[in-house]
Amino acid sequence: MKKIIVFLLITSVSFYSCGVDDYIPSDDDSIPPVRYKLSTLVTLPIGTGGLDVDADGNIYAADFGVGLANINGSDIFKINPNNGESELFASLNPAGMTGNHFDAQGNLYQSNFGSSQVFKIDSDGNTELFTESVALPTGITIDDAGNIYVLSCQNGTITKLAPNGDSILFASSADFACANGITWVKDTGHLYVVNFSDGNVLEVTPTGDVSILAAIPNSTGNAHITSFEGELYLTAASLGQIYKVSLDGGSVEVIAGNGSATNTDGNAKTSGLRTPNDLAFSPDGEKIYINCVANSGNSNELSPTVIRVLERK
Repeated sequence: MKKIIVFLLITSVSFYSCGVDDYIPSDDDSIPPVRYKLSTLVTLPIGTGGLDVDADGNIYAADFGVGLANINGSDIFKINPNNGESELFASLNPAGMTGNHFDAQGNLYQSNFGSSQVFKIDSDGNTELFTESVALPTGITIDDAGNIYVLSCQNGTITKLAPNGDSILFASSADFACANGITWVKDTGHLYVVNFSDGNVLEVTPTGDVSILAAIPNSTGNAHITSFEGELYLTAASLGQIYKVSLDGGSVEVIAGNGSATNTDGNAKTSGLRTPNDLAFSPDGEKIYINCVANSGNSNELSPTVIRVLERK
C-alpha cells in the first residue's frame, strides 16, 4: 500500500505546462529586461518523464507512462532541436522513466521508478544496469568529478554513486517530502532539491547537511529543478508554473505560467502551462526545453507529451 501511495505522489509530480513572450525585469535598471518567446517543438506519444540535453543540443525525453493508473513508460526519444524530428533512442523495463542526466562523457543516466533501477546508456543507445541500490529513484544529477546523486522519494534520501557504481548514503532528512528533482551547482558545490509533497526548495551541503532554502508560494508540490549561471529553475507542479530562484533563496520569481491547465502561447506570465514536468537548457543557455502534457480533459493523463521551447530573444 505504501508503494502505491508513493507511485501516485511521484506521478502527480510529473506534470506541468508552458507560457511565453515576456519581459523579465532586472534589479539593475541599466540592464535591459529579458524577452521570452514560447513555442511548441514536437508532440510525442509518451508520458512526461525526465528531460535532458546533450552537448550537441539534442533533447532526450523519457516516458513515465500513460497515466497515474498505468505507470508503464519504457522509451527514451531523441529530438532534433532544429526541426523537432524524433527517433527512439533506447528502451528499458516498462516501469516508469523518471529523472535523467548526462555525464561529461556523453552517457545518459536514467532512473526507472517502478523497478528501482538506474541505467547507464551510451551515445549509441546501448544500455546497462548501473545500480539497484535506490528504492523508487526519481531525480538524478552529476557533479564535475563524475559522482552521480540519486533521490529516493520513498526513503527521503540521496544516494551518491561513484562512476564505478560504488554507493554511499549521502544525505537523509525529514525535510525531504517525496523529494523528486535534484541539481548540482558548481558555484557553491551544493545540491538543490525540490519536494513534491510540500513545495519546498532544499539545499544540501557537500557534507550532506540539509536545510530549507526557499518555499514556492502556495505550492503543494514541485516536479524537477535545474540550474544555469548561478540561478535555479524549477517546475511548480501543483501551480502549473516555472520559477527562478536565486542561490541564496532571497529571490523567488515566476517566469512562466498563469496557473491554467492549457498549453497556450503568448506573454510568459499570462500563458497557460499544462502540467510541465522537467526542464533543461540548451548548451548556449538561450532556450529552456520543457516537457508538458498535451491538452486533455483528464487530469490523470500524462500522455502525449508536448516539448515546449522557452526562448530568450
